[in-house]
This record gives sequence, C-alpha cells and structure tokens, in this order.
Amino acid sequence: MPRPTKDITPSSQRLRNGLRVVATQTPESGTLSISLALRAGSIYDPRGAAGLAHFLEHLIFKATHDYTRQQLASAMQRCGNRFDPATSKELLSISGSVPANKTDHALDLISSVVRRPLFDRADIETERRVVLEELRDWEDDPSKRIEVLTDEALWGSHPLGRDIGGTQGTVRGITRAQVRSFHRRLFHPRNAVISLAGPQSAQELVETADRHFGSWSEHASAVVPKSRAHAPYQPALHRSRRAKMLRRKNTQQVWFSFSTTTPSYPDGYEAVLRTQLAQTMVCDGDGTRLWDGLREQLGLAYEVYATQDFYSDVGVMSAMAAVSNARARLAVREARRMLEETRHGFSKDEFARGREAFASQITLAAEWNAETARRYAELALFDQPLVTPAQELDMLARLRAAEFNDFVKAKIRWDASTLCAIGTGSVVEALRS
Repeated sequence: MPRPTKDITPSSQRLRNGLRVVATQTPESGTLSISLALRAGSIYDPRGAAGLAHFLEHLIFKATHDYTRQQLASAMQRCGNRFDPATSKELLSISGSVPANKTDHALDLISSVVRRPLFDRADIETERRVVLEELRDWEDDPSKRIEVLTDEALWGSHPLGRDIGGTQGTVRGITRAQVRSFHRRLFHPRNAVISLAGPQSAQELVETADRHFGSWSEHASAVVPKSRAHAPYQPALHRSRRAKMLRRKNTQQVWFSFSTTTPSYPDGYEAVLRTQLAQTMVCDGDGTRLWDGLREQLGLAYEVYATQDFYSDVGVMSAMAAVSNARARLAVREARRMLEETRHGFSKDEFARGREAFASQITLAAEWNAETARRYAELALFDQPLVTPAQELDMLARLRAAEFNDFVKAKIRWDASTLCAIGTGSVVEALRS
C-alpha cells in the first residue's frame, strides 16, 4: 500500500484570544496554504433570511476598514489571486495558496476581510445582483439543482434541507443590518480555526498567525453555536413521501439521485474512513459498482458518480446519474438494484482494488498543501483528532474485507434511501410510481 512521501504531522495550539491554530510544516514546498474556517454555514442563517451566510461570503473580498476594494484587488493580484471563500451547510471558509515569501501579505489580507469588513452599501447591492444571477444558474442547471432537491427530500424543514444560497425572495430581502449582525455573532476567534501548511517551522507558523490574528477580539453579541441548529439532525424518512420530483419541460435527460445517511465524526474516525472507502467503491470511476454497471455494461449514462458529505452529527452519501428520458426507468431500477446489492458485500478482489484506489487518493492528497490545510481546519473545527495521512493508510491496511462488509451492511442502508429526479412530467411521474 502506498505511503505519503512526506510525513505531514500537524501541531495545534490556541492563541490567548481562543483562536485555534493548526500548523503543518511541509519543508519541500515553496508555497503556504491557508484555510480559515468558522462555524458560520447556512444552517445558522436566521429564520426568514435563508442565504445570509452565502451572501456574506460573497462580500468577504470587498472593501474593509484597511483596504478599498481596488487596493484589496491589487493586493490579491500581487499574491497570485488564489483566494477562495466558500459556504457549506455548517462552515464558512476562506482558503488561499501563495508563494512562501507572500505569507505576511496574504495573512494581512485575510485578517482584514475577516475582522474588519466594511459592508459598504453599494457593494451589498452590487453583490446582491451577482448572487441572484448565481441562483438562476443553479435553478437552470439540473446537475446542481439535483443536489438541492436531495437535501429537501432528506431533511424536510430542518435547516439542512435549505438551499445554501437561499431563494430569490430571501436574498432580495437581506439587509445590511442582518449581514452585520451575522458577522458580529459568528466571526470571532473562539468560533474559528486557522490552518497553515508551508515550509516554515510549526512555531514560525504559529507566531505568524499570532502576529496577524492575536489581537482579534469578539463583539458583545458573539456566540459559539452548538452543532445542532434548531433541531436534531434526523432525516425526514418517517414521512410517507420519500421521493421528490421536479418537472422540467423540453429536456432530453433525466437527472436522478439516491441518497442515504451514513456514519460521521461522532462515530469515530475509522467509521469515517470506512464510509469514504464505501463511496469510492460505489462509484468513483472505472471498476466501481455504478460506473461499470450503468455506464460500461449497460451504456445507460454518461454522467454517473457518488458524493459524500460529513456533518457534525451525520453523514450523507448520494449516487447520481443523468440518462435519456426513454431509458430513465430502466436506469433508476438498475441503480437501485446495484446499490441495494451492496448489503451482500463486496468480493475480496473488489475490496482489494477499492482499498488500493482509496489509499492512492490519500497519498496524492498528502502532496497537496491546500488540501492539507483545508482538511485539518475542518477536523479541528469539528473537534476531531488530527489524523495524518500515514495514520489513515495504517487504518486501511488493517481493514479486512469481512469486517468492511459487516460495516456496509449495518451502516449504509440503500434500502432506506430517498429518490429524487428532474425531468419531463411524464417521465418523473413514472419514476414516482
């Protein structure tokens, strides 16, 4: 089984203000990768203001009290323009990779946009139009819309069931006061982790973080949200309707997904690793169940893949495909059959190939500074042990096919999955039945 070519062992400590700093020295690298993560994802949007976290993310690299918009843009260009804010269900993150000699410039930028945003009224209105265009794009693209539909089917009225971007109506209604209030409540050092991976020593990285973030203080309204927002993470599977269909006119394809809950971080890291291995074996390219079955053997689909999300309380695995209208019923039936057959386990050869493929992915990711920084930021924010790639590979090496098959049978129940589909009316009605 492959091993990482470098030992990536992180260190972690808290600054006096409560900010957790994860520092990983990658001596052969000439770049510094930064990932600052906060518990400020879409599930923490106030009621009636869905999309607020995502809207704030769009405002991150606008003017601050230290930089005008033009100055900020120029400074980012000089660093290589590799800064990416992102919003997920639970997290809002800011990531970037820069040449190591730009470390102070990059951290000064990120410190300013996180701590001292201006939220200029003109910027808010400009970005509101941008977000509305993004929502239209998501609504028109079935490959993106199917993900939103899947969340709605799984979680119902729980915040996990909402679109991260909100709706056209909620985005139009977001006010500057709501943006400022959300920022004051959740953007503070006790609710954040900054992960740095670069050639500097761990101590140098921590000292650099302290120089730029050590004076970060919190507003009087600051809170550290609990992992559960509004209600426990229980899927809406007890409801009579476990399929969700969206009719689209003039489309030649049907997009569909099967989704089921899986273990996540509270179940321990070995359970997380086994779940990732299962997703790899279900559908992650050549040789995997759905890819070979739907695409290579039956020729039913061009797009076919599986995704995995880990939340603080629960995981979700989805299998998705796009097929012609005429063959949608056959494709859905065959996909369901292939997924449910996983309860009978994987052959020793299938397991060995899947384990080797996943081990290779871990090894490749370990060579990528940006992925190292991102991964440790997420683990730290979820209060998880900072498991190294070498430790992951050791867990995989010890895992046996029989043990893995018992895990899949008990923990990944495709017979309790939801079905979602987007397509013409007659086809989706046939799928519902």
